Amino acid sequence: MSRLLITNSRIWQADRFLDGHSLLIEGGRISAISRAGEVAPLPGDRRLDADDCYALPGFVDLHLHGSDGCDVMDAKPESLRNLGAFLLRQGLTSCLGTTMADTPERISRALEVMREYIKTERGPFIGAHLEGPYLNAAYRGSQPAQHLRSPDPAEYRPWLDCGIIKLITLAPELAGGADLLAEAVARGIHVSIGHSAADYAAAGEFFRAGISQVTHTFNGMPGLHHRAPGILTAAIENPQVTFQVIADGVHVHPAVLRLLLRLAGGDRVLAISDAMRATGLADGIYGLGDVTVTARGGVARAADGGLAGSTLTMPVALRNLMRFCDLTLEQALPMLTRVPARSIGIYPRKGSLQVGADADVALWDEDVGIKATVLGGEVVYQAL
Repeated sequence: MSRLLITNSRIWQADRFLDGHSLLIEGGRISAISRAGEVAPLPGDRRLDADDCYALPGFVDLHLHGSDGCDVMDAKPESLRNLGAFLLRQGLTSCLGTTMADTPERISRALEVMREYIKTERGPFIGAHLEGPYLNAAYRGSQPAQHLRSPDPAEYRPWLDCGIIKLITLAPELAGGADLLAEAVARGIHVSIGHSAADYAAAGEFFRAGISQVTHTFNGMPGLHHRAPGILTAAIENPQVTFQVIADGVHVHPAVLRLLLRLAGGDRVLAISDAMRATGLADGIYGLGDVTVTARGGVARAADGGLAGSTLTMPVALRNLMRFCDLTLEQALPMLTRVPARSIGIYPRKGSLQVGADADVALWDEDVGIKATVLGGEVVYQAL
């Protein structure tokens, strides 16, 4: 494979940008970061002129159901292929395809198709996020009630054995929830509390037992109350816990997002899209698993009026975080790169542009957005 040299960019390094440097990519990894002109060209080198764009680590999204008319639960290779192409145009290079509560057969099929896709095709999917079916019906959100159930080892062990599940959203207070948590942690699978009715004391115990994230914080969980501190307070008191947020201004009010950043700090907050099939498309009626969803004005709602995923993309999430919270690009960017990658143990291979990291790069223009995406050293999208 020939080398790729990205020139004329501002390169993200250790919480700041380096001007006047070039990225050298060999064998799918970052091999050098050098001052402009210091890299001697070799025959066959490819060159990508970034035209003064920012060179960002490719975005990392741990919670995405679908976009552009496709859904992980379609369980079809062509859906994953089309979805992956859409995500790469957004600068998203590492994604956990996220399931819904469904029948055992449909979840198994979705995982099987995802595993084969990861094995055989180039794309942004690096694993699966099992959201459901082990969720509390009282906080189910748009998860279909008929498919919610308590964890059963006979059901979930084959899913864990498939080798691609990196994250599980779980209501750990369910019967069998603590056993699933213990087995997942023993296997190196990360667990997030979500769609849960756990109280403050129980949540604290679950965090100490190994839960390391909160799924779409403030959604699918009891609210904060001065006499019932709940999941949020227990999570803040456990510094190993990170907080997923949907930064669309709908799921979480900007003022509450600012409060979370003050309480937990940016190194514990990670942006997710929770995107569904309508993302990137016009308003209309779409499906989210078995749930019929109406997208209107970019907001997706189920028939009962509840929110049903989002139509958020990661470039919009980045801009929203900057605008809602008065952050610089340098302050907001880690929430889409380093923090999510670190939360599932793949940093700095993913979520960074350090020497030795995977060569996943998003070229970002402040006015236009994503101008090019590099995945594993190959230019997979370019609008320069």
